[in-house]
Amino acid sequence: MLQSAPPMAGPQPVGLLVILGTVGSAVLAILLVALSTYGRRCRHPALRFFVWGASLAFIPLASSAISALLQQRKTDRDRHEQYCEENPGCADFPKGSASPEVQIMWTILLWAVIMVIIRGNADTAAATAATAAAAPSTGDVSVDGQKVRIPVELLAKYAFVAWLIVMCMPEADWLEFAGKSIFVVFFLLGFAKVVLKLVAFFKASDSYAVGKNARLVSGYMAQLVEEGAVAGHGHVPPYVVMGESKDDVEETPQGYRIKREALDNKLGALVTLDRVWLLSDHGDGLLRKQLELRDLCLSFSLFKSLRRRLSGYPLAEEGTISALDFVLRGLDASGKGGADADRVFRVLVDELWFASDFYYSPLPLCSFSGWCAALNYLLSILIIAGAISVGCVYQSYGVIVFNTKGPLSDVKLAQNANYLITLFLLFATIFTETCEITAGVCSNWTKIALLGTYIKRGWPGRFTHAALEAVLRLKPAKRWSNKIGQNSVLEPRRFGKRSGFFSEKLYGRAGLMRSVGVSPAVKDVVLRSLKSSYGGLDKGSGTAEQKVGIGGKVAWGWAWPANGTQESLSSTTEHILACHIGTRLIEMKYSHAACPTSAAADKTAACHLSYYCAYLVAAAPGLLPDSTAWTEKRYKEVAEDVQAALGEDVVDGARESAGQRYERLLKELSASSRDKVLRRGAELGRLLVEAYEGDEAAAWRFLADFWSEMVLFVAPSQNVKGHVEAMGRGGEFVTLVWALLLHAGVTDRAETPHGSSIP
Repeated sequence: MLQSAPPMAGPQPVGLLVILGTVGSAVLAILLVALSTYGRRCRHPALRFFVWGASLAFIPLASSAISALLQQRKTDRDRHEQYCEENPGCADFPKGSASPEVQIMWTILLWAVIMVIIRGNADTAAATAATAAAAPSTGDVSVDGQKVRIPVELLAKYAFVAWLIVMCMPEADWLEFAGKSIFVVFFLLGFAKVVLKLVAFFKASDSYAVGKNARLVSGYMAQLVEEGAVAGHGHVPPYVVMGESKDDVEETPQGYRIKREALDNKLGALVTLDRVWLLSDHGDGLLRKQLELRDLCLSFSLFKSLRRRLSGYPLAEEGTISALDFVLRGLDASGKGGADADRVFRVLVDELWFASDFYYSPLPLCSFSGWCAALNYLLSILIIAGAISVGCVYQSYGVIVFNTKGPLSDVKLAQNANYLITLFLLFATIFTETCEITAGVCSNWTKIALLGTYIKRGWPGRFTHAALEAVLRLKPAKRWSNKIGQNSVLEPRRFGKRSGFFSEKLYGRAGLMRSVGVSPAVKDVVLRSLKSSYGGLDKGSGTAEQKVGIGGKVAWGWAWPANGTQESLSSTTEHILACHIGTRLIEMKYSHAACPTSAAADKTAACHLSYYCAYLVAAAPGLLPDSTAWTEKRYKEVAEDVQAALGEDVVDGARESAGQRYERLLKELSASSRDKVLRRGAELGRLLVEAYEGDEAAAWRFLADFWSEMVLFVAPSQNVKGHVEAMGRGGEFVTLVWALLLHAGVTDRAETPHGSSIP
């Protein structure tokens, strides 16, 4: 009769270490995968730090558990051999699914492999591409926004996991050659993808299309200004779109320049904006049939121009008539029929999509080109196939088991938990790689690459043409929210979305307030004010009052009190808050009656922009002219005084009519004990109501123009870092206007007629 092996025994501390290591590895693996996926959208420092700490702790924890299991297997094997020497004919030493230790060991090992593969997708870009604009205060602009570093931590994790695989291989005979090969290949595919990304990043960092592009475009724009190539009404400037190469570039004492023969060759590899317009207007291909593709080329060209600012290079076209003229024509050749505001802002949104993806994407696709992009997609497909194959191997060989037979013991519960966790991680791997493929194929980078090939070479054949059209119709991942935040000083609860200390820490102050879609009326009025101002933004000029077109009932000076009066306001912050209060009061006054149809668009624009400027004061003070600390302090003082003046119970005016509330607020805010901002806001509201009594349409027309010019006034800024950070949280409308003014050559705020920087 055969003797069975003795029961497995080991020191209690080792068993406890295995249990703690397994549970800890499972928890960290789930958190890492979940947060790595969520972290693509949430870049909160606390979340990034937690994910980094968890990934750092996972490998040592998994290693400790596997080492303890190996030591326990060695001890049990020695005891078994000794037992068999004393008892011939004993059973074989348990292997594979017959050994819980082996099951747990290879399960944890698979978790470690999945963790480094998924983290590799998110970590590689962050570890290799250090952008100057992400931290412009450092002044690191010598690398043009793209610095390549070896991701030592990630490579160390791969090396550590490889060492764990080698250690566990003596316990893998039961998997046979095919099973072991599939597991090792799955691991090597993840490592190969990291190596491919590093190669792509190193190539991109030395290319004139990515790494050196900001410096090249800076020199080229200076070259255009010197040659006067951008002058002339009715012409699209020859801005660079794509195709920059070393053969077309020469280095001069003034910086990089593009050779004249490359610019004159309209069939060469270098594609400029005027060439795209020529093909669109006179060709018969995609660019003529789908004008939005032409605009995508324009957005990409403007993104390259914007990178100069983000990387710290000077704008050679600053203050030039040619740059302003192109913007005032609606970023088009002739601008006939007036500029299309919706198109202009769509071009700007696509431009800042490129910028946001370049600086924040875990996979900056601009670094991939040609065979690198094809290999990256192929490796993703192979990793998906590898994850499915490993799952099948683990299930067929009994490494993971879901046991529902008999009573549910602790052992069965642990096996079922490991089974579900492993499946979750394998599905997460498949999901991550699938998302990466989808994002890559649908991205604007891929569209630009295909358009570049189409423009430079042309692709004959119906099938190829149809395939290209299909790809170009795909929508990229949304990176820019088409919304503007809203806030009301008088009604703090009206636009509140969430509250609490932890909410503010997690979402930021901008995340505490509601937002509304950017209406066409807002876009129209901002572009209208830009065209009427001709970039001059100085509302103290002789024609500033007349350009409003409302008969001059209230001059632009309505916002300023007489010099030396008690109500004098000294800052843009105070000015915005006072004018916001005045606008809200006139909105209350007219809320009882239906707004005239002719004034509906102006009312929407005026109210949305007024609430938006109040939102900027409260949630994004760094984008305004005044000191951030002072703006925060001043807003807090005004908000507290509003609370003291209006009270807790009726702060939102739920118990009274609009007319009653207008009269009550006018009285309360005008009290001599109130803050000067509140007194001035009440006075402005009263002046507006008196001046436009019986002419509501003119009032809203005036306020729409005023608030649009206020946005145009505050938008020019030297705070590049603030705008880049705004891109990271979905973007701000004022950043769109900031970019538009940059392309118009406007980089600084104008002075007001009162000698201050208040409009």
